[in-house]
Amino acid sequence: MDCADEASLLRHALTLPGIEHLNFDLVGRRVSVTYDAATIAPDRILAAVAGTGLAAHTHGPGETVGDDHHAHAHHHYSAKAWAAASGAAMLAGWIVDGWQARSWSEAIFGAGADHVHSGAVVWIYGLSTLAGLWPMLPRAWAALRFRRLDMHVLVCLSAIGAAAIGQWAEAAAVAFLFALAHLLEAWSIERARAAVADLVGHEPGWGDEGHHESAPVERWIERFAAIYTPVVTFSALAVVLLPPLLDGHWSMWFYRGLIFLVLACPCALVISTPVTVVAAVTSAARRGVLFKGGGPLERSAAARAETIDALADAGVVVRCRTNLTTPLESVDVVLTCDHPEDLAFLVWHAKRALSVIRQNVALALATKAAFLVSALLGAAPLWLAVLADTGATVAVTLNGLRLLRAHR
Repeated sequence: MDCADEASLLRHALTLPGIEHLNFDLVGRRVSVTYDAATIAPDRILAAVAGTGLAAHTHGPGETVGDDHHAHAHHHYSAKAWAAASGAAMLAGWIVDGWQARSWSEAIFGAGADHVHSGAVVWIYGLSTLAGLWPMLPRAWAALRFRRLDMHVLVCLSAIGAAAIGQWAEAAAVAFLFALAHLLEAWSIERARAAVADLVGHEPGWGDEGHHESAPVERWIERFAAIYTPVVTFSALAVVLLPPLLDGHWSMWFYRGLIFLVLACPCALVISTPVTVVAAVTSAARRGVLFKGGGPLERSAAARAETIDALADAGVVVRCRTNLTTPLESVDVVLTCDHPEDLAFLVWHAKRALSVIRQNVALALATKAAFLVSALLGAAPLWLAVLADTGATVAVTLNGLRLLRAHR
């Protein structure tokens, strides 16, 4: 997986009889599928994944899974080439447009209502738009086949819509900035993956015992995103159709509706918690405190004191490795040492992680809210909405990575 959007697409595609569990690892860019071989054949699962434009392979329980780095690197280099081509064409369009326009600022910062692009400029901006959208078209088509409105679909619709009303420079800017955004998101996730790989430490047998429990806030975000995207998408349709019935400015409200479309995908919100949880759990493991996923991490933050009893009251089962007599699957946190300061670190680290998760959720939601209001007021151009959405995604990722430094 290259972005958080694909998680919901895969979840939808793999809603099949016999699929028992999906364990998403957005930082590792993969999802592990547990299935009942008596109900569903592996070939059917592989075909379902292939239908989304992604790839999958089988592996046994406990088997180390490779990163498929070569395939990912090829896709990444191809995406960079298309983004560079889109940017170069957009720059050429600006130069030609600026040469022909009344002023350079009119061409660069937005053409006036009476500005008409020449045929040559339209072709150049059109090439920029096509180059920027080209790598995402297969994913957009796959999402449409599964009746999903992910970021690939929404950006394609926005760019095509901008071109349809004659805003060719805006269409090129949206396509290029999203291509750049995709690269920045991939870079930030790759940085998270590399940082985790440098620090990761696993208790023998821990990863083979059941599935790690996701944090309640992660499940809340999934439910919120499932409601948020269609609501904002239908709001975009309302913005396009209702206000013009009163003032007759169809083109203006169509443009503002396009901004709603860009903001309909909750990328920053979806990625904010998994990155933070992975960073927190990994750095804690380096300190000898092994959390069994985000659920125990979040519950530990509710402990009223730095004691075993307080953690138990918060619903967290803690055991020291030297005294591990109960079944491992019933334990939430394992301390690899018997040092009393480990309990203090456990609670402090969990509270810090929950604080960062709340910061990330607040940042993602505030960015969306600010630009939704700006879109209605006409105070923000389409390209700036794309840039802000990208910035929020990168910001929450880097903020979550702060937890890799777990020094008290």
